[in-house]
Formats: sequence, C-alpha cells, structure tokens
Amino acid sequence: MSGAARPAGVAGLAAALAFPALALLALAVQLAPLADTPPALTPDLFWCVLAYFTLRAPRATPLGMVAVLCILRDALLGGPFGAGALSLILASELLRRRAALAPAPRPLWSDWAWCALGFAAATALQWALLSVSFARPPSPAALAPHVLATALALPVVAALLRYALRLGASPRAERPA
Repeated sequence: MSGAARPAGVAGLAAALAFPALALLALAVQLAPLADTPPALTPDLFWCVLAYFTLRAPRATPLGMVAVLCILRDALLGGPFGAGALSLILASELLRRRAALAPAPRPLWSDWAWCALGFAAATALQWALLSVSFARPPSPAALAPHVLATALALPVVAALLRYALRLGASPRAERPA
C-alpha cells in the first residue's frame, strides 16, 4: 500500500504516536553534551517538533499530552519550572488557533514566521515571569541567539519531519486528480 493510498486513520495514528516519541527524542538531543557549543547557540528542538505537529497534525498534539511533555521538558532541561511549560503551551495553542483559522494551503514561510514569533513570545513570557518572581532573568541579549538559532532550525526540522519521515500534512493542499 503506497503512502497516498493509506487511510487517513492510519496516518493520524502514526502522527499521534510519532509526536511524543519525536518530542522525547528532541529532548534527548538537547540534553546531549555538544562539544564547545554555548547553550545560547543551540536551538530548542523540542519547540520545533511541537510547533510542526501543532500546525501540521493538530490532532496528534492534545493539550494534556503537550502539557505533560512541556513539564517534563522543564524538569529535564532545568529551565524555569512551570514558566517554560506555561509559555510553550500558550504559544502552541496560538499556533493551533492559527492552523484552524488559516487551513492549508498556507505558505511555508508564513508557518515558519508564526513558529519563530511564537517561540520569541514564549521566551519573552518566560523572561517576564522570572522578572516578577524576583529571580534574576538572563539578559535579553543572551536570549537572542537562542531564539535566532531556534528560528533557523524550524525549517530544517520541518523538512526532516515532512519529507524524510513523511509526517504531517503538506503545507499545500493536495488537489484531487
């Protein structure tokens, strides 16, 4: 059975199983020590996977699962516990709303921009929450390279998930023959 002939239920189930597995893999990669790479220059691969699935396979990212994975992310990566989860959940829900309001076909650059802006907003929210909690937040100048690295990684992760692993809906609606 070819990929085009697969029933939609099978593709949906594959995406539903692939999302948590790939999100955990992204966390494992982020936890792996990279020789001499400053943490500010490493992209947030977890966000890249979450954003991709939220836009391309929203049924595979139920809110409860996203919340559990985001809390696990906070615990494993040692960021501001709770603040990171809250900000990523809110950003992913904004992407979900975007996908519902602007169904395919959507330009790929538009999704890329929304994902990058969503991550920048999530980072700003984390910074604001740290500021009001009397914790010393990192300087915005220290956060900018991380946001930029994540924005640059988004299309690479999206291409890998879509074209190498064939997960998620195409950014272009497929026209019937």
